[in-house]
Amino acid sequence: MRRGPYASRLIGRAGLVAVPVTVLLTACGTTEPQVRPRPVATGGPASTTIPAATVPASPSPSPSVVSAADHPEACRDGDCEVAVRSGDRLRLDRKTGLDAITIASLDQGELRLRFQAGAGAFQVEGTNTDVSQDCVNGRCRTEGGLTLAVGRPGKIGDIRFRLASVAPDHAVLVLSPA
Repeated sequence: MRRGPYASRLIGRAGLVAVPVTVLLTACGTTEPQVRPRPVATGGPASTTIPAATVPASPSPSPSVVSAADHPEACRDGDCEVAVRSGDRLRLDRKTGLDAITIASLDQGELRLRFQAGAGAFQVEGTNTDVSQDCVNGRCRTEGGLTLAVGRPGKIGDIRFRLASVAPDHAVLVLSPA
């Protein structure tokens, strides 16, 4: 009995697991090769390479992600995932400490947020931050800004901000309690 070279098959949609198989050629008068799977060692993660053409450059929002333009109060409680475009405004419950978040710009993979709030001190963490407070006749307003990018989250008061994905015309913004 003579053993042929190993062949590989790709199976499974989620993981693309390589399975080695042995092709046996017999001299018993048959010319058809017999394919018998070999045991696959388990215990380590399978490594796969996905061709670049199959990986989306910027994933579209999943069906569960709502649009800020269509649902401006989707993030009212400060805990949401929402598709945003430049100029969109999200209204928040005053219990979050913020009144509203405006998407000031979306350019080159970065999202610039502007926020408005009542009186009070806010800790703002992230890139390119600014905070100012104006008081007129005893009424004070706090305003500020923050720049986000994928992998560079931020925080305003008790709410964390993170970009899940960015495309040229929209981004998926995730708000969560700190």
